[in-house]
Amino acid sequence: MKSLWMMECRKITRSILYWLYVAVLFVTVMQNYETAVESELRRTDNPASVFYIAKDGVYADSPDEIDEDAQHAMMINATKRLMDNYRNNSYEYYPFGYVKRKKLSEKEQTAVLQYLKELTGLDEPSMNGTEENKDSEDIQISGGGAFVLEPGQGTFENGKFIAEPEDWGYVENHSGLSQSSGNPENAFEMQVTFDRFKEIMERVNHLIGCNSYYSWTMLSMYYCTNDMQDTPVTEQQHREFYEKDHVTGAFARYYCDNISLIVLCLPAFVMTGLAGKDKRCNMRALIYPRTRNSAKIILARFAAAVFMIMLPILILPVKSLVTLAGYCRNLGVHADLSAFVAYIFAWIFPTVLLVVSIALFITVLTENDSAILLTGLIWLFGRPSVDKIAGGNYGLFDLIIRHNTLKGYGRMMENIQMLIWNRALVCAAAFLLVGLAVIVYDVKRKGGNFFESRKSVGHRGRECPHEC
Repeated sequence: MKSLWMMECRKITRSILYWLYVAVLFVTVMQNYETAVESELRRTDNPASVFYIAKDGVYADSPDEIDEDAQHAMMINATKRLMDNYRNNSYEYYPFGYVKRKKLSEKEQTAVLQYLKELTGLDEPSMNGTEENKDSEDIQISGGGAFVLEPGQGTFENGKFIAEPEDWGYVENHSGLSQSSGNPENAFEMQVTFDRFKEIMERVNHLIGCNSYYSWTMLSMYYCTNDMQDTPVTEQQHREFYEKDHVTGAFARYYCDNISLIVLCLPAFVMTGLAGKDKRCNMRALIYPRTRNSAKIILARFAAAVFMIMLPILILPVKSLVTLAGYCRNLGVHADLSAFVAYIFAWIFPTVLLVVSIALFITVLTENDSAILLTGLIWLFGRPSVDKIAGGNYGLFDLIIRHNTLKGYGRMMENIQMLIWNRALVCAAAFLLVGLAVIVYDVKRKGGNFFESRKSVGHRGRECPHEC
């Protein structure tokens, strides 16, 4: 078993796909994670840094529920953005976690206009039918320039805006209230309650699609206080960082978050490349008839792939661990030296097991590269939703764990049971697929219809294992 495992490991090291995986992992860690560590260490005196230690022992207050000022700012800015999207008929949404733009139909645009009227109290005339705007597909909300309007002032007559000089402030060469040069909050006043505003935003979100800018998830991320904002640390966050996370725990979570999307897909390339190498070298006709146990062959291959995939994941954070441990030693605080290993095996290892087991089962079953297509689909549709980026919000069937902030230890611990169940379920699914792969492989070895007979194996096929 050991010799078979070592042989599989050596084959993986000769795979271009494996080194492509290592290169992508390395670049991602260097560009995203390592730069974040260096940046945080450079600003230890900044009250927004997790390293910050207040000399007077006074930290920022813990945020309460969204207050009236924050509600008003959210309503004003979201409405201004909706005006701009409406004017250009271009709306942002995040169907697979990355931004796309969508153009609404005429009926949907009309619905958005009605919502804008209700939000702002402005009555906008249609410009589509006029000669000078016959090629325009949208309706200019606020006329052709940027106006600062006192609430309730000005009227529309015959397609033109009429206002007395004292009612308006007009800026040339701009278009719309959302770009006014004055105080944007003086451009218009909201005409609805906050609850009604949320209802309208949800309806607009439904018109646009999954996770648009106007979903409550995105609005709260932009305008509500959360751990992903660069705000002064609270006393609770300070204590969690130094006393619970012991500094390195926070960075270990952040490291796992940075590589989570990579391990959701690329390990399948390594496993599929290994199987493809056997096929190219005609190893199937040599291995199938032999007496070695099918379970040992599959388990050795599975263990070798998982080991080689996990190896660079464990090595890459060593540099930052040494740096953080040195900082803690100079500061006189305790650093958890095992944090990276613990988080990697708790958060990343189960996902690696699952992705490799899927690729192993599919390649044994189909004997082609379709596992790459399947894992690509899993990568697109199996990622957690945007609201889970900040961590602490776990689902039973999440394939990866997100925690894109150095804060939030307490939020994670509040939901630790669901996190444990999630990781246990992912591991169980992986081992089930490995078991199925063993069964399929054994059936194929005994069937005789899936490989050439031993008599047809020529001299080239016997020499190929040495060449490969």
